[in-house]
Amino acid sequence: MTPPIKSSKAGTATVVLLAFLLFYFPSMLALFSHDSEPKDMTTFNILMATCYTGIFCVNYFLLVPKIFFGKDSKPLFFVINIILVLCLCSLLPLWFEAHGGLPRPRHLEKIPMTYGQHLMGYLRFIIRDGVMMILSIALAYAMRASKAREEMRSRVLELEAERRNTELMSLKAQLNPHFLFNSLNNIYALIAINPDKAQQSLHELSSMLRFMIYDSEAETVSLNKEMQFISDFTRLMSLRLNPSVKLTCELAEINDNSMRIAPLLILTLVENAFKHVAIVEDRGFIDICINVDDEYLRCKVENSSIEGENKNLEKGASGVGLRNIEKQLNLLYPNAYNLYKGSKKGVYTAELSIKTEALRPV
Repeated sequence: MTPPIKSSKAGTATVVLLAFLLFYFPSMLALFSHDSEPKDMTTFNILMATCYTGIFCVNYFLLVPKIFFGKDSKPLFFVINIILVLCLCSLLPLWFEAHGGLPRPRHLEKIPMTYGQHLMGYLRFIIRDGVMMILSIALAYAMRASKAREEMRSRVLELEAERRNTELMSLKAQLNPHFLFNSLNNIYALIAINPDKAQQSLHELSSMLRFMIYDSEAETVSLNKEMQFISDFTRLMSLRLNPSVKLTCELAEINDNSMRIAPLLILTLVENAFKHVAIVEDRGFIDICINVDDEYLRCKVENSSIEGENKNLEKGASGVGLRNIEKQLNLLYPNAYNLYKGSKKGVYTAELSIKTEALRPV
């Protein structure tokens, strides 16, 4: 059952004004513009405008929201309106008959009417004004239905935004410990190799954690900050990198301060390369390239790998970062990104491009 629709004061005033303009305004213009029609004709038109307005308001404020939508009782809605129209079409001619009959144009006032003309006059009244009553009911329904669809659309958008926010918070809750766990493991391993570098790395990690705790809680961060974070992370990870692994990192300078991105989004691809780089025949490599042009932010990360190993990793628990980045991209940049992940001839490639227009707040 569709919940009843509530009317605000502003909405009520708008509806009343619309009813006045639609039903009363033509009669008021006729009243003040010329006097070629008898006064009882103008009175008749104003009276019928009141009747149309009454039917419209009863349907708009009561029958449509309370019965048609509220109780979802469509047969009752139609029965009430049919009875209402039939009663008005029957009683109004009797009332006019008791008060001198239906008004006639000035040039026909003194011409006697036959019984057939009398009957045709009332038949025209029933057909013309009955149709107007039905149109008043249809207009009230159309306006309420449009309002109901708009409110339903707003509720759907609110629920969708809430769902996206909940899912993004869940993804961040998984990603932050994931990053911290890997970083602490790296520093722990570095302690036995080079305690001085481990101490320096711990200091850099504390700075990075400040970014994660404060900046990454926002929906977006400036692209400059994200690039700086990636640079710090790359330097931290390189301290314990095997000497046989060659690291290349090219990060573009961002001159556009208006560009913003979801925090830690690109980091996932970079972190994955450090975590899963393989040394094949005493050699390995990690290539990181991030650049921006007028159309796209492009990030390409490649690392040496063993055939089939990365596919297995993505399916397992350690692939949480890669799975999260796809979910985040779908939520944050639908139809505005391209993501490729694949391994070929011992090289694992992760390539992400995001339209720059999607990185600028509206």
